[in-house]
Amino acid sequence: MSANADRPQLSICIVNWNTKNLLKDCLNSIYADPQIVIWEVVVVDNASTDDSVQMVRSTFPQVHLVISDENLGFVGGNNLAIERARGDYLLLLNSDTRVEPGVLGSLVDFLASHPEAGAAGPRLVGADGGLQLSCGRPPGLASEFVNKLLLHKLLPFFKFGRWDHAEIREVGWITGACLLVRREVVEQLGPLDPAIFMFYEDLEFCMRIRRAGWKILYHPFSQILHLGGQSTRKNLRNMLVISQRSLFYLFQKHFGRGHLHFLRLLTAVEMVLRSLVWGFLFLFLPARRSEARQRLQAYRQIFWKSLAQRSYWSPLE
Repeated sequence: MSANADRPQLSICIVNWNTKNLLKDCLNSIYADPQIVIWEVVVVDNASTDDSVQMVRSTFPQVHLVISDENLGFVGGNNLAIERARGDYLLLLNSDTRVEPGVLGSLVDFLASHPEAGAAGPRLVGADGGLQLSCGRPPGLASEFVNKLLLHKLLPFFKFGRWDHAEIREVGWITGACLLVRREVVEQLGPLDPAIFMFYEDLEFCMRIRRAGWKILYHPFSQILHLGGQSTRKNLRNMLVISQRSLFYLFQKHFGRGHLHFLRLLTAVEMVLRSLVWGFLFLFLPARRSEARQRLQAYRQIFWKSLAQRSYWSPLE
């Protein structure tokens, strides 16, 4: 795949919010990768207060740094990065990832060799080397029924649990932690849905990609280390609420009110079940008490919102 000097083959888009050390490690891993493809790195800083901006400026002057005066969220930050990106391929990459040598070139070459695919993603592993779930079936009521009634342990195939993730496969979605997209797909469909602050934006985007006739492919021979949840853990209660709100919005947008109303009822039942589990942990496991408190507060809020006014699942302000 050729590229001229004015336009890189690949734009790596990273959104940062107070993850200075993680971002530094991520950027170090990118620039340590043999440059098989011509790339640029676009970092959008979401009004961090941990000296992330100064770190990027002093350590990685080659990075195209975009500074936001407010926290635009994961979606707003990525859309700003996409707007500034110039590459033929756009890689959405979390700041809590590490790129292994050769991955960038391998992933771009893979997508370039599959013209029927609009997006692709690699294998993700955690700090312990264990496989992380990075792709799945298209979302729908069946999978949500299994998840929300906590049946996914009994029916793991709903999350590709019986697949060893060792082969190329067409999937319904790829996680936004590391998602490679063709520029022409973004030009055709637009960027991530700005009505979503964070969570489920990757599923929503992948749904649009598939409905436009493109395939989404999982590429197991490219591997990324993903630490996962580093920003989310800082405010677990709000993140749980925002996540559920985004799921409601996705269902309203793509499936209609009938599916949404059923999802709301499932969610109310789920919150009761999860509250029972975490209430037990709160009482009998002091080491988990802080997390349990945040979860119980979130579950109570989600329960009532699931049965409440329409504004809860309308497009987010």
